[in-house]
Amino acid sequence: MNDEQPHFVFFMDDFGTRTMCKPGEALPMEAHIFSFGLGGIIVQSDAVDELSTKTNDFCTRWDVPELHGNKIRSGKGKFGFLKTDPERRDSFFADLENLIIDERIVAHACVICRPGYRDRYYEKHAEGSRWQMSKTAFDIAVERAAKYARRSGCGLSIAYERCGEKEDRLIESYFKSLREKGTAFDRDNSAKHQPLTQAELQESLISIWPDGKSNPMLQLADLVLHPLGHKPTGLKNRAYDRMSEAGQLMDARGEDDKTIAVKYSCYDEPYQTWENPRNTKGTREDPLRRSA
Repeated sequence: MNDEQPHFVFFMDDFGTRTMCKPGEALPMEAHIFSFGLGGIIVQSDAVDELSTKTNDFCTRWDVPELHGNKIRSGKGKFGFLKTDPERRDSFFADLENLIIDERIVAHACVICRPGYRDRYYEKHAEGSRWQMSKTAFDIAVERAAKYARRSGCGLSIAYERCGEKEDRLIESYFKSLREKGTAFDRDNSAKHQPLTQAELQESLISIWPDGKSNPMLQLADLVLHPLGHKPTGLKNRAYDRMSEAGQLMDARGEDDKTIAVKYSCYDEPYQTWENPRNTKGTREDPLRRSA
């Protein structure tokens, strides 16, 4: 498979802190410290240009340079009106929802509980290997995305947002490792998930490249990943609910294959209930009940 043929593109961003929790870190903790995720959106290659134009037109219409999730949520810079003009704010979010709720956009990620991962694997992975969690998230997210692409007889390319020289080198090495060695999943524990073989991954994974926030598809990936990353908090999450209702979560595209789905991992007790550091009595109403 090659990128001259119809294929899927996984536009990938990150959520939260990439490295394993240190011993002693415990709840309560902020959501971006509690969870780490890699993911975003998966789009067919022939839809990328049209969706990019649609996103750029949105930015022109609202006189903003680009869609930046943190600035939107905090109402900073060009998004200051979101704090001061309720009528314009409501129109903006309605228009933004129309942009993102599109059947061509598939929301996908692997989200890992950082303290839960530490409790399981700290002894297995020495302190010098604390980036292992990042590789785990990448392998799971990409292997499942490749499975999804293969259902349509297509390959998969990945565009990820530049983060830092070290982080970017690691992402590139994870991709190379998947193609050359396959996943690093424990054979016995992963057997029930029937992960793709090294040969299947080499056949499916086409290319990987970095880009910046000027890429409109990575802007959408940022906006989509945030609600996926916040799901384990149990807080009100309208964006997640709307994508779920619209059938845009990877979970709705897997048909009979339950492994073609957003993955939430290591949310074992005592981490099935998130504790907000701003309210140590806890804020969750419905604990997340997902197996790792």
